[in-house]
Amino acid sequence: MPFRSKDTLQAWLDEYAASGVGGGGIAYVADQEPVDGVDSGLVIFPLGNATTSVYLAPIAVGVPDWRVTFEAQPEVTELSPEAVYDLCREIAWAADLCAFLQRKSVEHMERLAAETQA
Repeated sequence: MPFRSKDTLQAWLDEYAASGVGGGGIAYVADQEPVDGVDSGLVIFPLGNATTSVYLAPIAVGVPDWRVTFEAQPEVTELSPEAVYDLCREIAWAADLCAFLQRKSVEHMERLAAETQA
């Protein structure tokens, strides 16, 4: 899918960061080898208040839906109340970015469909 290309995703991340919401600018597109000639669309969202990795990715080829994945945590995390609030903000930002990428994917697919029908 074209919306999984690193260039397209980076442009969307730049657009999201420029909007000033969601801690813009901390997410990045992962460098990955294409599988069967298709980019995976993997976006890494680093968390400053947890030891787990969080990433965003489309759920399947040809589907504009995205999901946030939390990998298993390698160690126990103990946080102060303030740090828990910070972690909650980070997770909310990850959800917001995921929703943004999903909206952009839907728009992209609709535009491609319209061009095909024209």
